Amino acid sequence: MKIKISNFPKHGEQKVDIQIDPWDTWNMDGTLAKIIYPMLIQLKAFKHGVPSEFCEVGGEDYTEQDSFDFYKETHDDAWKKGAERWDDTLDKMIWSFGQLAYDDYDKQYHHGNAEYDWVESDRTYPNPVTGAIEPTYQMVDKNPGDHWYDHVGHQLHEERIQEGLVLFGKYFRSLWD
Repeated sequence: MKIKISNFPKHGEQKVDIQIDPWDTWNMDGTLAKIIYPMLIQLKAFKHGVPSEFCEVGGEDYTEQDSFDFYKETHDDAWKKGAERWDDTLDKMIWSFGQLAYDDYDKQYHHGNAEYDWVESDRTYPNPVTGAIEPTYQMVDKNPGDHWYDHVGHQLHEERIQEGLVLFGKYFRSLWD
């Protein structure tokens, strides 16, 4: 994949050149995660504002509520809390995309050394092309007592990743500075 996006021009349109290679879509979620992850980090580090739904606080100079002075008294505190909530939301997105882009998090849920062997079973299967009867094979655990898989922990990890992805979708139109 090659992407070249020019600076915003004073006049005319921004130039965008994108080349997608066949292997980029084979693991598209991982490819996109590697792009989105550093962009989210940069957005959080250099943001100049937050989505309005996090800071509906009133008291701004341009508000129509100038007659209520108490709005101005609480504006900064409310804005600060809203900005903290937006940072927490960005952190969840950043964590999720970091897991998908770079971390091999699955390994932490497999403990011990799993070894499997393929053993011919007593069942047969007709080959759909040739019609010949062929044997089937069964995967057999060679050392079942030497390893285990933490399904519950892995599921909780996946749910946490999904939470960040859902937030990314929900606030996609708010990802600008």
